[in-house]
Parts: sequence; structure tokens; C-alpha cells
Amino acid sequence: MLLNTVKRKFPKQSSRIESLYESDKDFRTLCSDYFSCIQHLQKLESDNNLIQSSIDEYKEIKSEFEKDLHAFIFDKL
Repeated sequence: MLLNTVKRKFPKQSSRIESLYESDKDFRTLCSDYFSCIQHLQKLESDNNLIQSSIDEYKEIKSEFEKDLHAFIFDKL
């Protein structure tokens, strides 16, 4: 499920993602952190009592993780 989440974000890089996940500990950690962020964001968005700023903050964190994932996938070719 974790890798599928990253693959959905970068669908044309599926094999590259698998290769990096198997060979790079930092990439595995980044994927795990990204997945955790998405799960937490979904939980926040489903709770109508939470402050919008918390949701916005996690969206920003998610965006930063996506930039880091992009850098790993495309810059290490």
C-alpha cells in the first residue's frame, strides 16, 4: 500500500520507485514518512472539528515530501 501510494503520485516511474525502495534506505524512510503524512492528512480532513490551518499545514508538508520524492526519483538517474 505504501509503495502504491508513491506510484500513484509518479505513475510513469513505477519500476524506478521499486528499485529505489529496495536499494536506498533514505528513500524507504521518505516513502514511509510521505505515507504517514497522507494518512494523517486524510484523518484531519475527515474530522469536521479541526482547524483549517492544521489541514493546510499538513498539505504543505505533503507537498514538501512530494518534492523530495521527485528529487530522489528523477535526480538520481
